[in-house]
Amino acid sequence: MNSVGRPQVGDWYQNQDKGEPFQVVSVDAPTETVQIQSFDGELDSIDMEDWEQLPLVTAAAPEDWTGPLDDLEADDVNEDDLPSDRAGARDGN
Repeated sequence: MNSVGRPQVGDWYQNQDKGEPFQVVSVDAPTETVQIQSFDGELDSIDMEDWEQLPLVTAAAPEDWTGPLDDLEADDVNEDDLPSDRAGARDGN
């Protein structure tokens, strides 16, 4: 098993071989797949068996979390859109 354990939705990881950070967007238990999204917005799927063999480390979320969003200007984002606000709402805070 890799050093990060099971994938957690919303967490960021980095493949030590490729060096590119990605976020887990969903885990499908029936099909045993992990859906991930790279910073540039590319979606991919990883089998749970492959996930456990990857050389992964946890990673910090990018400062510019708007990277995968097309045509988004800084003026289009307000405080309610910040990821930390969504995480707090998700955690019930």
